Amino acid sequence: MLVKEYMTKNLIVLKSTEDVKNAFNLLLENGIRQAPVVDKGELVGIVSDRDLRMALVQNLKMNNLTVGLIMTKDPVIITEDSKVTAAGKLISKGKFNAIPVIGESGELTGIISTTDILKCFLELIDDDYFPLITK
Repeated sequence: MLVKEYMTKNLIVLKSTEDVKNAFNLLLENGIRQAPVVDKGELVGIVSDRDLRMALVQNLKMNNLTVGLIMTKDPVIITEDSKVTAAGKLISKGKFNAIPVIGESGELTGIISTTDILKCFLELIDDDYFPLITK
């Protein structure tokens, strides 16, 4: 099972110059918890809703606060041909919610999240072997 089979491909990406308030609202409107940051077609970082929320709370009076000031620069990445288990190990070790996915030529092709990985593992479980417990 490869990352490219489970990753999210239709990405919402942000620019480093994006206003933090606008970025936070964009994530909320789309029901996502993180977004890659791309400038001039190149992955430069990743930002989570938690990063944005904390920045807003800590800098209530600061105007012109941009994603580039709070994003995680040079994020951990994984290739789309990597195993899902490798992505799971990276996420677990780094305590991330998601990892940007790159293609063969280094371009951003998706993002794999804890939810994507959970979907993969749930497909492996045979309901007859692991019956649901209801009480």
